[in-house]
Amino acid sequence: MLSAFRVASSVMVVTLALAACTPAPPAPAAAPAVAEAQPPAERAVPAAAQPTAPPSLRKIRVDYASYSAVYAPHFIAADKGYYAEEGLEMEMVEAPGTTGIAAVLAGETQFTTSASSSLSAILSGSPMKIIYTNADRPGYELWSSGPEIRALPDVSGKSVGIAGRGDTMEISTRLLLAQHGLDPDGVTFAALGFGSGRLAAVESGAVAAAILGIADVERLRQDGPKGVRLADAAREVKMLYTGVATGDKLIADDAPLVRAFLRATVKGREYAKRYKDETLEILGKYNGLPRDVNEPDYDSTLTTMTEDGTLAPDVQAADARVRAELIGVPADRPTSEMYDYRFVKDAYAELQQRGWQPAR
Repeated sequence: MLSAFRVASSVMVVTLALAACTPAPPAPAAAPAVAEAQPPAERAVPAAAQPTAPPSLRKIRVDYASYSAVYAPHFIAADKGYYAEEGLEMEMVEAPGTTGIAAVLAGETQFTTSASSSLSAILSGSPMKIIYTNADRPGYELWSSGPEIRALPDVSGKSVGIAGRGDTMEISTRLLLAQHGLDPDGVTFAALGFGSGRLAAVESGAVAAAILGIADVERLRQDGPKGVRLADAAREVKMLYTGVATGDKLIADDAPLVRAFLRATVKGREYAKRYKDETLEILGKYNGLPRDVNEPDYDSTLTTMTEDGTLAPDVQAADARVRAELIGVPADRPTSEMYDYRFVKDAYAELQQRGWQPAR
């Protein structure tokens, strides 16, 4: 062990001696002062901005009596992101008018598209307002169930199928009968519900006649109708057909929500007016019906849509009188207590000022 230590020591001495004899390398040139002032490399790259979470959407609930073309502006506004642009996420609830009205009054939904049924409720004292009217003519036709009933007077003393008592189908039938000089109380109204019940009742002869939507009429024609068309309500009747109603409380407490909802809806209806093919595609996604069924419904609906989402004052008054007589309440109530079109008028004025146009 000692000899190993001596060898190692000798190697070290030789190494040190050689190092002492070797000239030292020149000292490196001093780095420029500016190099010392440069920040570390990681500081030279700006820190990446932290991603911000998208703002959460406010969830609202809106009811629909059906998924027909007259409601397409809402489906389009959802599909094209118009509601999302307003910070809204809409849940669609399928419900008849009476259920939708009760939900609005209870605060369970914010808006109901059963504007016509809402007007009857308002006349009966419900604290609501009609805030938008999409169509002022009903998209219905009155069809008989057999060839023995060939004209409107033939239904006197017989049954007429509707969806529910006091609904737009009954109101439009009463207006039709009155305009033809017939007693609206001279027929028996049979409430057959929504869906295919009225079509089945006509085809089976369970009722003498029934009010049918355009989609049902198209199916009836395809099946081979046994009866005849007695009247085209869309051509003959003006009334509050479809639109939106909400509670007085929401209008008072959350006007920005009302304004945002209607602004998006107005965009949807202007899109529907301009782009037929795209609207039919969106409509089919919601109701599952083929184009050959939805297209006649769309074409008919387009002719019934109001210009600016409002109903003419004289039509407001005439419609209210018929409903008031039907439900047995005074008919002299001012329509300003039934309608509040401020928000939809503002929406149209704003979009026009901005030069907004729908894009595919």
